Parts: sequence; structure tokens; C-alpha cells
Amino acid sequence: MDELTLLRNTRDDSREPSPKALTAGRAALLGSIAADGATTAPAPHRKHQRWMPRLTWAAGVAAAAIMGVLIAGNVTLSAQSAYASDMLRTAATRTIHYADLVAGSEQYLLSHTHARWGICDSTGCKPNDQILDVYMPADPEAEWTLYRDWGDMPGVLTGESIETTRAVDGRFYGPESSWVNVDYADIPLDGAAAYEWLDAQYNGGSASRDEDNFVRMADILRSGLVPAPQRAALLDALSRIPGVAATDNVANLDGVTGVAIGRNEPLRAGERQEIIIDPNTGLVIGERAMSGATLFGWGPNEEISLTAIETTVVDTAP
Repeated sequence: MDELTLLRNTRDDSREPSPKALTAGRAALLGSIAADGATTAPAPHRKHQRWMPRLTWAAGVAAAAIMGVLIAGNVTLSAQSAYASDMLRTAATRTIHYADLVAGSEQYLLSHTHARWGICDSTGCKPNDQILDVYMPADPEAEWTLYRDWGDMPGVLTGESIETTRAVDGRFYGPESSWVNVDYADIPLDGAAAYEWLDAQYNGGSASRDEDNFVRMADILRSGLVPAPQRAALLDALSRIPGVAATDNVANLDGVTGVAIGRNEPLRAGERQEIIIDPNTGLVIGERAMSGATLFGWGPNEEISLTAIETTVVDTAP
């Protein structure tokens, strides 16, 4: 027997009320309605008074929840920035004591970059691997050499997939295009002073001043050729850029792990630019770009580009 059948069987339909009982019950009901109508006219006002505090309480809870999310987000960002600052300043201290590789007479300091950058056309975007080898001579007045394999994208200037270019001071693509962008001797050796030095050169580029400062510091560091004292100062300067955060155990394109230093740019839908450093030497061992939103086939927080950078001493150049 199911529950509904059992419930129905418990009802006793054989016992009906008497006419006298029905009359008495009807009279009592009508009397109750009349009495209630005479005494409850203000009820709507009382209900309104009770409802308004509930609305106020509900709005307060919602506001508190939103405020809690904002505070939690700010606390998280502050904690990330504090960790990045501490890590960068520790790396800067270690870098000062690191003995850089030095090219001897007729040798070269080689900065080898293996890059995976996207190339896009009307059909969409795809990854394209490139190799960039920059040979910096021991004699700064001698010619530098660039060997570049453009992969599936012919060279912008040469139209060839493979190019070898020579130029004094690494100005491979013209007088204003030095590979290192700066005279290392101009970089102040104090972190705060290095930050002020770079910030003073801002001329309105990039989506924001902070992004431009980060990108220009990263451009100098990623050359792989910055001497340890100046490298240490730039790492300290990076720690002073608002929004900079650190991510441990990030692998470069060749699988070597380090600490990724980067920042999300709100004016680029949260796109994140990073340099990956060896915290013991302060050397940049790669770069990474992460999407902030769905764009050109990339979903949120996906790798747009990734590189690996290695610095060594070699005896010859192409």
C-alpha cells in the first residue's frame, strides 16, 4: 500500500456534522470576520513598517558582500605585490654578488633567444617559432652580429626567412634601433634612482604609464647582456611599479623554470606581460604574455607568447 492510499484510508467519511453544528460554526465564523474588520484597519501601515527594516537589512547585507569582495580583491593584490617586491629586492641583492660571464679578447657574449610568437592573418592566428642570436663582442667598438631565423614569417626588411646582420652597437635595423636600447653606464645603481631615471623618460607611450615603465625595463633586461650592478638596480626598480606580481615555478619555452614577474594591464582587458628571471642571478631567462580575455582565438588566461633566453660566451660569430 502506497502512502497516498494509506492517507486516504485514514479519513472517516461516515461521520458527517449535524445541521445544528453547521449553523453554530457558520455563526462563529461570520462573527470573527466582523470583529477582525473593525480592529485591523491600520494593518497595512504596520506591515509597511515591518517590511522597510527588512529591505534596509537586505540592502546592507548586499553592500557588505560587495565591499567584502572588493576588500578581499585589494588584499590579494596587495599581498601579491608585496611578495613580488620582496622577491625582486632579494634577487637584486643576490645579483650584485653574481659574477657575470665576460667575453675575452676576440670572444663574444651570446644572447640566444628561442621565441614562440603568434602570427595572424585573415584566417586567424597560429604560433611561429623564431631564433634570435645576438653576438656582443668584447670590444664595444667592434661589430655586433645578429643571426635570425624568422620561422614561417619572412623577415620584415629582408623578405628572407634567415638573415645575418652586422652593426656597431647592435643597431641592426638603423641608427635608432640599438638591441639594448640604452647605454648601461647611464643606469643608476640605486633601485629608487633607477626607477626615477626610467620614469622621467616616459613620453606617453603604451596603454598607461605603469605599463610603459614595465615594458621599457623588460626590454633592457631581456637583452641578456646587462651587467650585474645595473641589472640589480633595474630589478629593484621593477619592484616599485604598481601592480607588479610574481609567480613561482614558471617554465620558459625550453623548460627552464624561474620566477615570472609581470603585471596585468586593465586598459588591455587584463592582458599580462611577464619576464621570467633566475632569482639567483637576476638574468632574464624568458618572457611570457597571457591573455586577459577571449581575443583572436585565445581564451582567458592563455599563453599568447613564450620565449627562452640564454647567455653564454662563444669564440666565433656567423
